[in-house]
Amino acid sequence: MSRGGARPGSGRRRKAPELKALAGTTRRDREKAVAAPATAAPMIAPMHLSDLAQLLFGSIVTILEEQNRADAHYSEHVALLAQRLEQIQRYQAVLEVEGDTFATESMKAVGKGENAKVVITKMIRARPEVAMLSDAMRHAQSLLSELMLNPAAALRMAGGKKPEAGAFDDF
Repeated sequence: MSRGGARPGSGRRRKAPELKALAGTTRRDREKAVAAPATAAPMIAPMHLSDLAQLLFGSIVTILEEQNRADAHYSEHVALLAQRLEQIQRYQAVLEVEGDTFATESMKAVGKGENAKVVITKMIRARPEVAMLSDAMRHAQSLLSELMLNPAAALRMAGGKKPEAGAFDDF
C-alpha cells in the first residue's frame, strides 16, 4: 500500500488561467497571488537581535530589496535566519579553536584485593557544538529556501527556461 500523499504529475491537470478567462469560469477567490507587491513599510530588525545578527539582518534585507521582495511582514522570519547565521559563525569559531572531538578518561577497578587492577578507558567523542552546528545549518538552509534566497529559487524566479537544444549537445 502506498503512503505519503499525492505524487508529482498525478491527478487531473489544471486548466490554464487564460482558458478559464475565455470560458468565463474564472474565480478570483481561487487565484494565487504569484508576486504580490511588497508593502511600503521598511523591514526593521527586532530589538532582541545582537549586533552581529542585526548586521546579518541588514544584509538579508538588502538582498530582498534588490529583488523587490522586502516586506515588513517577513521581518521576524528574516530575524530568525539572521540568528541562525550568527549561531553558525559562533559554532564554527568554537570548533576551529577547540577541534571537532574531545577525549574523556575513566578509571575502573577490575578484580578484588591484591590482584585488583586499574583500567583506564579513554573515549573520544564529538563535541556538542558539532551537532548544534549541523542543526543550525539545516535550519538556516530551510529558512533560505522559504525566503527564496537559494540558487534553485533564483532559477524559478528567473523563469527557469532551459536553453534550446543545440547541434553539439551530444558531445
